[in-house]
Amino acid sequence: MEPLLNFFLIDDSAFDLFIYEKLLIKSGITNSVKTFNSARDALKHLIGQAESLPDIIILLDLQMPDMNGFEFIDEFDQLPETLRQKVRIFMLSSTIDTRDIEKAKASQHIIDLLPKPLEIPFLKKKLAI
Repeated sequence: MEPLLNFFLIDDSAFDLFIYEKLLIKSGITNSVKTFNSARDALKHLIGQAESLPDIIILLDLQMPDMNGFEFIDEFDQLPETLRQKVRIFMLSSTIDTRDIEKAKASQHIIDLLPKPLEIPFLKKKLAI
């Protein structure tokens, strides 16, 4: 059996955070989900836990107030390589804006842009599990 994955969910929607956390746990791919309703708070947590942070998968919302997904990626790019290597990022969005789609595809830190609402079978396929 594959080891369980560790997830960070970053989304300004409390409803989405609640639903996605429950779906991930119920799917059996994780029992460790940390939720953040602010990209800035998630970034602070990453920095604060850098030494003890396990490998994680971040599901990052694109459209958020204060700091959007791309702004998070810009800040993430400034973190030490040893920390960045522990993190795989998937961006979540319902965007149809081709500029957002192309920008996500062009980012070295974003594995893929996943459509909202999150579908666990699709995520499992992307994670190859």
